[in-house]
Amino acid sequence: MENPLKEKTTKQYQDLQKAIARLKETLALPPTRVHKDATIKRFELCFELAWKLLQSVCRLEGSESVGIRTIIRSAAQLEVIDDPSAWMSLLDARNETVHMYNESVADKVYEQTKNLVPLVEALLRKTEEILTNESIDQTR
Repeated sequence: MENPLKEKTTKQYQDLQKAIARLKETLALPPTRVHKDATIKRFELCFELAWKLLQSVCRLEGSESVGIRTIIRSAAQLEVIDDPSAWMSLLDARNETVHMYNESVADKVYEQTKNLVPLVEALLRKTEEILTNESIDQTR
């Protein structure tokens, strides 16, 4: 029988793969105001999916962290991610966009959005390694 947490994590992994592909599409568009706004919304979605995937991967690895910052730190300790400070910086950027709209903040976040792509791609590679580890099914 399949591990329910592994099934959930696999679904989150697949959702993030699709979302990051859409983010890359918006980043490839000319940087008009509308395209920047669309990119920022894609960034917000990708970040949300990424930290939720981080939480599930940490749980698969035996850590029951709660709260985004704690999850990021736990993921770094478990070597799921390499650069927790970059993730924290993107969390701050996400928090700026969620609470209010300001064009200068939006422009800054748009530029930071480009930093999410390689971090998510590395997370996806690490998650795939963890999900293909058959001992997960037997130990958890």
